Amino acid sequence: MGDSDNSEKIEIARYHREIVEDFQHMLKKYVRIMEWDVPDVDEQEARNLVMQALKSALAEIEAGQG
Repeated sequence: MGDSDNSEKIEIARYHREIVEDFQHMLKKYVRIMEWDVPDVDEQEARNLVMQALKSALAEIEAGQG
């Protein structure tokens, strides 16, 4: 493993917290939107649905489709 590999790992580690916060923000954003669209929505069910959608979107990106 070369120095550039280590540098890349260190660099992405710096961004990990920000990436987690970005995903949390997206989760909150889309749960809020679902609550506006469906006033009686179960919040936990909405969270589960949004999490599934985020995972699906990430899988598309990983597969090179996004």
